[in-house]
Amino acid sequence: MTKQTTAVETSPIAPAADAPAADAPLRGRSVFMVETVAAGVAVRPAFLAEDGRLLDLPAVFPDMNYAMAQIEELKQLVSTHFSQAAQVGAQVIAAQAAANAAAAAANPEAIAPAPAA
Repeated sequence: MTKQTTAVETSPIAPAADAPAADAPLRGRSVFMVETVAAGVAVRPAFLAEDGRLLDLPAVFPDMNYAMAQIEELKQLVSTHFSQAAQVGAQVIAAQAAANAAAAAANPEAIAPAPAA
């Protein structure tokens, strides 16, 4: 499983209800957690605090232009994950075909058709 993040600089925000309580506003940046999973590519927004904590908070964009730029970057990350998954899939198929061919060459009787009755 491959994980990548893309950073989005944001203003300080108040912590979400499920985030650890803090006396001061939370400072950091929004990130996208992008993973290749069995069902496809999973994307979830998170917040990377300056102290290194990764919190389940929504991505916050200060304006439309910045949001669109981040969405374009996210599209590139998702495309990269699908490309990598396709390459891995092709490698697995090729390896399986090679293993099947080697097994057939080593034991031709194992795959010979049954004699006609």
